[in-house]
Amino acid sequence: MINLKQKYVPVVTAAVIFFVGYGALLWAQSAFHLVLLKTRTPLQKPLNDLPRTLGVFHMRSAWANEKLSPEVVQVLGTHHYLIRRYWYRPMSRSTPGAVVRLNINYYPTNFASPHVPNVCWEGAGLVLQKDSYLKLHNVPHADGKKSNLTLRFLSFALPQTDITGLPVATSGNSGLYLNTAYVFQVDGKYVPNPAQVSELFWQKHSKYGYDAKIEVDVLGATSPKFARKQIARFFRAALPAIEECLPNWKKLNARPASVRKKRVHK
Repeated sequence: MINLKQKYVPVVTAAVIFFVGYGALLWAQSAFHLVLLKTRTPLQKPLNDLPRTLGVFHMRSAWANEKLSPEVVQVLGTHHYLIRRYWYRPMSRSTPGAVVRLNINYYPTNFASPHVPNVCWEGAGLVLQKDSYLKLHNVPHADGKKSNLTLRFLSFALPQTDITGLPVATSGNSGLYLNTAYVFQVDGKYVPNPAQVSELFWQKHSKYGYDAKIEVDVLGATSPKFARKQIARFFRAALPAIEECLPNWKKLNARPASVRKKRVHK
């Protein structure tokens, strides 16, 4: 017959280990000023509040934000997203490349693997032809400053249909491609590669942690050269307004005035 004390020894032991470990975790956070459980990082404004006119780019009144199915949202990993089209008004709307699609995915905490065209576009049957970087100089920001920005730039072969009606990617020898570019804002900084997102996300002394993908697709078949110019135009026009929606990292992590004064008088 099993003794009751023996029966509950494993339970008590597990409870002791849990509370000792939890206590050690709290001690480490306090002693070393670590933040192991991030607080959800609030947006400054809903993504839907992004202006319908950004410089010479305009969202027509007949256009609506794209809504994703529940299944796609589950794969995306966030309900905070914005997908809408903007028309570059100096060009006719029927001209390939005159319309771009903005795709913002925001993750307020608990880092998730970024959803990028490298994966979803190829998953839809498109073939990646060119993978490079787009370096933008003197890009304006919401705080009035300017900086250089590096985006990941991708060109996919144009799809055609075979006798079964299924899409088949061409070799891209026509010089025309489906082009897109993206960048991530992670805890107030910009990086062009998904691997860098995970590197930057964990800042041990910060209470908050978030990442956002900003993607711009050039609609229609265009040359990479034209697409680069169009994406550069849009980023320069749109980034300040996008940053007014995304978290203000400096403000969120600003030290209280009382703490700053104490450091000065030390």
